[in-house]
Amino acid sequence: MAKAKPSMKSRDAETTKMAILDAAELEFGKRGLLGARTENIAEGANVTRAMIHYYYDSKEKLYQAVLERALASRIKIAEEMDVYAGTPTNLLEQYIRKLLSDMSRRPNLPLIMLFEGVQNEGRLYRQIAVNSSYGPLRKILERGVQEGIFREMDVTQVAVNIMGMCVFYVVARFNLQHLFERDVLTPELFNAHTEEAVTMMLAGVLKHQPSGNQDCSV
Repeated sequence: MAKAKPSMKSRDAETTKMAILDAAELEFGKRGLLGARTENIAEGANVTRAMIHYYYDSKEKLYQAVLERALASRIKIAEEMDVYAGTPTNLLEQYIRKLLSDMSRRPNLPLIMLFEGVQNEGRLYRQIAVNSSYGPLRKILERGVQEGIFREMDVTQVAVNIMGMCVFYVVARFNLQHLFERDVLTPELFNAHTEEAVTMMLAGVLKHQPSGNQDCSV
């Protein structure tokens, strides 16, 4: 005989909140804040709508909680980055790999960020994500330029382009699956994307050294 699902009363508060956040992250990734429906979140989490409002009061506060949880790993990456420990080239590669790895584990986050920009004009993004996303990256680029390893650049523009290369592959994954004819988040394809992205980004920032003076006299 199949075991009955545990009742809501048997689930502790943290387990219930985690289930709500998981379902909400999926729903917000599909529809953004404006289009998300609490009944879909409740169904996905196997809870009542009243339970959602009990823990999070409103859809907006639940949305903020989803963003804060999803960005916690991004903040951790930023906090663990010592931008003076290692060469700028190695640090940039390390940051890109960690960022892409984080996106592969939380593929709905870039979609939520896209909706945040379109629907909410980036208000919450400004509050909780700008420094964690761009702070270490800009410092690594600035150090590389100062040490003569990276070319002269507008570090903010370059940071935006690097972030865009990381984000686009995940945001466009449902379109790209028709190009590759399979899920682009499979380990094989995502690892290939990571290697190509790292190579291209490093090539774009490194200062090209002259190959040497050639004697052109005749």
